[in-house]
Amino acid sequence: MSIQVDNNSKIDSNLIETIKIMEKNNIPYWLCHGTLLGIIRDNKLIDWDKDIDFAVWYSENLKNKIKNIMIDNKYVLKSKYIDDGSLTFKKNNSIEVDINFYKIKKINSLGETAYVKFFVPKNNFCKIIDALSLANNYKGKFKFFINKLNIFSNYFEKFKLFLIKKNLFYKNLAYTVPFILFKNFKKIKYKNIFITVPEESEKYLTFVYGENWRVPKKNYNWIKDSPSTKSV
Repeated sequence: MSIQVDNNSKIDSNLIETIKIMEKNNIPYWLCHGTLLGIIRDNKLIDWDKDIDFAVWYSENLKNKIKNIMIDNKYVLKSKYIDDGSLTFKKNNSIEVDINFYKIKKINSLGETAYVKFFVPKNNFCKIIDALSLANNYKGKFKFFINKLNIFSNYFEKFKLFLIKKNLFYKNLAYTVPFILFKNFKKIKYKNIFITVPEESEKYLTFVYGENWRVPKKNYNWIKDSPSTKSV
């Protein structure tokens, strides 16, 4: 199946370049999460999405390989307080690139589940500390008030690091998907390039975003709104 779109509309350079990097280095990948949602639903990247989501199967060797290859191609690896299931890269002023490393786990009678794990603040107190530690660049809820407290951001960052070391700050959550939805893939045409996506992309999107995935939701929260978000 091919998706025909307006070839005159803008395509992000980091999307094209990352696909070329993956293919040149024989790294099997597929598009996932909000990037796949935008391309399947809207024939474009979602305007308010902050990153481009790629997925690969996890191995430590592959993770190191991708890290080195992206850095060799002038991408900057974004630092994180704790290592999770993804690597985030930045280049120029273009949108960030997330490489999500999916693992497979058997979940009781439900069969095999593919998942990518992330770490999020445990509670509202930790969320506030997180926002205040990033006050200089914070763009979320109550940003006007939080930005005003940027002179204290170093203090809150140190407090945050203390809580992380004591294992009091983060809890783990994951996007979980039945492995069968990631068993087969296909190429579709997007603008003037071909991209790899799950063969049953619409079933995947229904599982991750719910039955109403075709309705855009600007304030979508993957923790609260996705039926696939679980602790693993």
